[in-house]
Amino acid sequence: MRKIIISNGELKLIEAPLPELHDNEVEIEVKAAGVNFADVKIRKGYEPQPDIPKPGFGYEVAGIVTRTGRDAHRFAVGERVFGVSHYGGGYAERVVMPEFNVFRLPVYMSFEEGAAFPIAFQTAYHLLKTAACVNAGETVLIHAAGGATGTALVQLAKLFGCRVVALSSSDEKLKRVATLGADFTLNTTDANLHERLTELVPDGFNAIFDGNAGPHFAKNFEHLALHGKVVLFGNSAGMPPPLEPYTLVYRSLHLIGFSMRAITANPELYESTYEQLLAWRKEGKWKVQIGHRFPLADAMKAHELLELRQNYGKIILTP
Repeated sequence: MRKIIISNGELKLIEAPLPELHDNEVEIEVKAAGVNFADVKIRKGYEPQPDIPKPGFGYEVAGIVTRTGRDAHRFAVGERVFGVSHYGGGYAERVVMPEFNVFRLPVYMSFEEGAAFPIAFQTAYHLLKTAACVNAGETVLIHAAGGATGTALVQLAKLFGCRVVALSSSDEKLKRVATLGADFTLNTTDANLHERLTELVPDGFNAIFDGNAGPHFAKNFEHLALHGKVVLFGNSAGMPPPLEPYTLVYRSLHLIGFSMRAITANPELYESTYEQLLAWRKEGKWKVQIGHRFPLADAMKAHELLELRQNYGKIILTP
């Protein structure tokens, strides 16, 4: 089979033997693989905290079951499935995953959709409902709204009855985000961005979702309503500067950290969320945004597009 490996910081396509199949695993013939910013960080040598297992890259796939381990009984050979595994290995023609990380792909979804939605929509759902606990009628601000998680956040926030303000550095992305239901869109390159945010939402946002972080992260707190929440779930723009905790006190503000690892640690919650998301997808209440497709051999081009923030929605690799 063919697979992608990291060689001197670059992604290289090689011939490799089929992966070893353990008792509780299934082997999947990969039809589509999702590209995530976490993959870019891993390629660049990101080291997780000592108590977190080092992840692989390419861990979001959809395809067909080709083999099952001795103790894996949930799926039959030939079934259409999608899966997410921190073991990685999804940038390949075949991948093995623990059975509990794999789910049936409904007939109304393509393989590309199956590889594009799991991380973005699980993350968006739990950012909104588990972390921020948003309610209908609240106003939310979404950074990087043209990305995979951003487009999912916009759609689910509207589904939950929120008023949505979407941010991006690209007018073209903002036009597309507006079609997803965003009530207002603002370009982050606007020199008067913070004044415009205040004019739009003078009482402040109930929740702000930021996967960028970076040097301007603290500005978020200037735009919160009383009891408002900033949910931090990434640092694609760099680590934020130190924050003085007592600045949160007078308006009872909240800083909430979020990682999907806390959700995947609860298999029942993880699976029930997929059931709900897929039910809504069947009803046409959301649609994954796939902006770019690359053959497996061009995985490096996909990473470069993501690093340059030129992607809209999800990037997919097809073996």
